[in-house]
Amino acid sequence: MPIATWLYVLGAARFAVQHLPDLDGRPIQTWVYTQDRDAGFTDFAEPTRQALEFFEEFIGPYAYEKLANVQAASVGGGMEAATAIFYGQNLVTGDRTVRLRNVVIHEIAHQWWGNAVTENDWDDVWLSEGFATYFTLLFIEHADGRDAFVAGLRDSQRRVRDFSLKNPDYRIVHDNLDDMRQVTTGQIYQKGGWTLHMLRGSVGDEAFRAGIREYYRRYRNANASTADFRRVMEEAAGQPLGWFFDQWLTRGTYLTVDGGWRYDAARRVIEIDLAQTQDGPPFDMPIEIGVSAADRPAGRVERVRLRERRQRFTIASDTEPSAVTLDPNVWVLMDGTFARR
Repeated sequence: MPIATWLYVLGAARFAVQHLPDLDGRPIQTWVYTQDRDAGFTDFAEPTRQALEFFEEFIGPYAYEKLANVQAASVGGGMEAATAIFYGQNLVTGDRTVRLRNVVIHEIAHQWWGNAVTENDWDDVWLSEGFATYFTLLFIEHADGRDAFVAGLRDSQRRVRDFSLKNPDYRIVHDNLDDMRQVTTGQIYQKGGWTLHMLRGSVGDEAFRAGIREYYRRYRNANASTADFRRVMEEAAGQPLGWFFDQWLTRGTYLTVDGGWRYDAARRVIEIDLAQTQDGPPFDMPIEIGVSAADRPAGRVERVRLRERRQRFTIASDTEPSAVTLDPNVWVLMDGTFARR
């Protein structure tokens, strides 16, 4: 099987080894220290099988002949070497912790993103880490439900905010950084993952899924760049996406909004004012507005296009809404305030 050279690894220890087939008969292996035999066999097999099934169904066929999880002294978290993933020895407890489960899911996602499809250059490392981060969240959405997924997005948003305050000019797509220590930062993981989420929200689930599957099919066992990914997504969405990729991948900072709403009973419209308050030029971004009323508590969702520093939008409403919310379905990476005025 073709494997990128940086993904080769060798582990030597007195291992206890478990061999289990997945649903297709492909070997799932666990290699742990003999004293951790029971704990390791408990920790790894089930989340590995579940992740393989989910990612194959969502993305496309697994590229390799087996998948092994290996306990190792050389890493603290996980390292996604192709077909033989290394995990920090202290992660193996037998408790099936959420932390280990999520590390396993992340590293298995790398078997598709970073391994089977490998970025051309370290400038595009988000194609590995941002993808693995978001696909871990997609698995959480699949396995644990929407609330757990949104909680993961919120935690990721907090990390993006904290990093941006200290490094406001840091870009996701690098430009031949002099300091290689800045190539993989938390921002590559978290803002990179959020960029995929916002792309999904902008083009829709169907186009996003089709684009992901075609990108994997086209570049499986090969190298790709951000430009390659963009072209595939543009084909799937049927629209140019340069505006989206440029602002989220080649600019620092993120969107901050100060907004409010009022109901004009005479005109039967909701007036919405939004102001972008972040440093730098305004973002161009579709944003959902949620409208609830006493007779429609579930509400409805309208979409507006935020492009300028300050904008006013109107939404028709025969009755006064009980609530109006900005980005009710959590599609946009932003901070801000939004209240009735």
